Amino acid sequence: MTPPAHRSTLLLYRTAHNAPVLTTLAAAGVGGGALHAHGPALHGADGAEAAEAVTLVAARRGVTAMVWDGDAPVDLVGVRALASEVNAGLLVVEWQPAEAGDDLLAREILVAPPCDVLLVRAGELSDISEIVVAVGPGPNAPLVAGLAQQWATAFEVPATTLHRVADDDAVSEGRLLCKRLAPDLRASVVVGRDLIDLLAETATRTGFVAIGASEPVAMDEVAARTGAGQLARRAGATIVIGRTAAG
Repeated sequence: MTPPAHRSTLLLYRTAHNAPVLTTLAAAGVGGGALHAHGPALHGADGAEAAEAVTLVAARRGVTAMVWDGDAPVDLVGVRALASEVNAGLLVVEWQPAEAGDDLLAREILVAPPCDVLLVRAGELSDISEIVVAVGPGPNAPLVAGLAQQWATAFEVPATTLHRVADDDAVSEGRLLCKRLAPDLRASVVVGRDLIDLLAETATRTGFVAIGASEPVAMDEVAARTGAGQLARRAGATIVIGRTAAG
């Protein structure tokens, strides 16, 4: 599958500590445009350190980083205006599901995305040993599946597509789905497992799981049960929720 070609990427950093993971992930999705770095993490006490990390990581990926020094958007209106201003084709938002209110801004962005969106609960860079993209038949699977190999290259780890089926009769169909979405990746089809438990176990093992927002595990379930529950126990796990603007 041909990876999506995004005009430019807008990345909202909300904590300085996660700049290396977020920048590596976002830079892999940049098409012909620049990586526009914004957010409160670039203006706080550790802002200079975060900005330096953004610049260094982007340079290693061969991406032009534009580090903004203006006010960071704090609501959906501000995010949409900024995305329009930089002509963003991809918006990457540092997701904070453990925050009070379960990160209202991230939820609002996912419900009304101004462009393709990735919510990223960043973990430790050193804990990412494999890129696993959980795919299903929904409209958002192509976004995360199309970026899987780019993420694997960026993090220098292997990549796998993961699909869960109810019974053995659906295994062949599941493998065909994985190969259609990511023909160059290894496909893992798992039978009969609870999807939440499977994702939690996979995140613990690999440090990285991505899933489309409208797949069988809804955003609310991921936030409440997976993100704030089982997956939150694994400090190193990076969790990505993807949605296309039309998804």
